[in-house]
Amino acid sequence: MFKAVQIDNLLILRSSLIESFGGLRHAFSTRIGGVSPAPWDSLNLGLDTGDSRDNVAKNRALFTAILNATPAQLACGQQVHGNTIALVEYPGLYPACDGLITREKNIVLAIKTADCVPLLLFDPMQKIIAIIHCGWRSVRGNIISNAAEMLTNVHSTKISSVYCAIGPSIRSCCYEIHADVAGQFSKEFIIRRDGRLFLDLIEVIKSQLLAAGVPEQNIDLSEHCTFCEKELFFSYRRDGRRSGRMMLAAMIE
Repeated sequence: MFKAVQIDNLLILRSSLIESFGGLRHAFSTRIGGVSPAPWDSLNLGLDTGDSRDNVAKNRALFTAILNATPAQLACGQQVHGNTIALVEYPGLYPACDGLITREKNIVLAIKTADCVPLLLFDPMQKIIAIIHCGWRSVRGNIISNAAEMLTNVHSTKISSVYCAIGPSIRSCCYEIHADVAGQFSKEFIIRRDGRLFLDLIEVIKSQLLAAGVPEQNIDLSEHCTFCEKELFFSYRRDGRRSGRMMLAAMIE
């Protein structure tokens, strides 16, 4: 179950399942509580959206403060809708990757989203975290199994001991696709309505987590749709290139 938490002016979401373990701070942002004007109102955390860099810097300071951290502690991937996972040992920008893994304390792993699925994985036994930017291309490219293999091979994680939180994203009610994309996924994940095709990317991700060895009871899922809930979330599909960005951020204490 996900819960909404109001801290000062910011509204964030947290996974109750992940929060039940000690040693990890995490937050899924909403669009509420920042300084940016319309159309990025107000907690826009993404650069290169048309918003001023000063606004984004102030918003990132507000958001990272939720984790008792600062923007200087952020480790971000240069998201390219690929399947590469980076091992993080220090803050900064990691080129050409859509996933980050670390066991280092006090580094804030972060990914930006505006419809794609933010995925958090946590091994509470070894205190290792991974976050993944799950667009359909990355998911089709097996980024989740890549992360599971890296956790297993590099950190000796038992995947059956991993807990996951699947954050707010565009849901199957709104994720319309064309036949070329539909043809890349099993028919069980494609919904047909009024002659149109919709992708249930959440169920694809869940199926890949289960196939990797994550127990179903270890998966927490947000029910929010970023496209539907304009008052709470940015959506690139809905708002276009001037859409702001949310963040998933997580840090080992």
